[in-house]
Amino acid sequence: MSHSRRTIEQLLKQGALPVEHTDTAAKHLGIYPNKQSWLAFFDKALLIIGAVALALALVFFIAYNWIEMGKLGKFALVEGALVINIAAYVLLAFKRKSKLIQQLLLLIASVITGSLLALFGQVYQTGADTWQLFFGWAVLITPWVMIARFPMLWLLWLGLINAALLQYISAAPFFMSATPYLLRIGALAIVNTLMFILWWRFLESDTLTDKRHLAVAHLHWSTYVVGALSTYFITHLAILYVISDINALTAIFTLLSWVGWCVLIYWRFHQRSVNVLMLTFLCFSIIVVALFWAGKFVLNDFDAGGLFTLALLLIGMSSYAVAWLRKLANLEQQPLDDKNARTSLTDQGGKS
Repeated sequence: MSHSRRTIEQLLKQGALPVEHTDTAAKHLGIYPNKQSWLAFFDKALLIIGAVALALALVFFIAYNWIEMGKLGKFALVEGALVINIAAYVLLAFKRKSKLIQQLLLLIASVITGSLLALFGQVYQTGADTWQLFFGWAVLITPWVMIARFPMLWLLWLGLINAALLQYISAAPFFMSATPYLLRIGALAIVNTLMFILWWRFLESDTLTDKRHLAVAHLHWSTYVVGALSTYFITHLAILYVISDINALTAIFTLLSWVGWCVLIYWRFHQRSVNVLMLTFLCFSIIVVALFWAGKFVLNDFDAGGLFTLALLLIGMSSYAVAWLRKLANLEQQPLDDKNARTSLTDQGGKS
């Protein structure tokens, strides 16, 4: 879409495209959504919303009628719904139809699996720890996650892993003598960063956008979600010395880990290929860490001089980051030359 807009902008600047023909060119290049694209969007959106609503309706129905329903009725309802979902998936997969519906059926089955585990624990009072529920849930749905290759299902699985890890560190006796807060943040930072690396490796797409061969990384929306998680936890880890009681050696290790993450993000999304949003995450992390560490040394009972220094630091770093990101965005949107622009308009117009 942005490539098509840049093509039209370049042709308008060069006078190769009359202004009165701009709307026609935009329609040919697919800039304006037509009736079919809107129908496809609403069809997909309502299908996803309906699938999630059905899964949640089953959970709330059992919760609301918990007292009136017996054990057999509860298990029959949940297991019956699970069997129906799996059977519908097998049927569609065998006929090789409706890939999205197949993925949504596996998503519903994954949610129902968690409901079944929670139901079993409540009915029979197994006394299992909370982390065992999340971890068992993640393990059981792993085959479906691999088969479906559905970003929403991957995010559900990652959320379960995070929840299980968080609960395990809080409950395991082995960690009681250590610093649970540090271990939780450190473990979540490592897990989410590793997942982020795997995410972009499987879902990334680098394309050359202009004659300077500037490679732009086009990432799936779910990659940005995992990237935001990685950014939050690694940033939290870097400022842990400032907001909690950890020793200096541990603080050096956390800072080195954060610096390594910054170098990785800079290399991958600036040196190898450009992605402005991921570099925005990087700038945000650097600004937050710099402010927290500066505040530790310049603030003295929140005196005016220290706050003024932090305000100037924030303004300076933010202004530089915005200018740098805008420069990268302009390079990313560098228009094509006249020959490429004409060729693009002709080719795409002919295809439509």
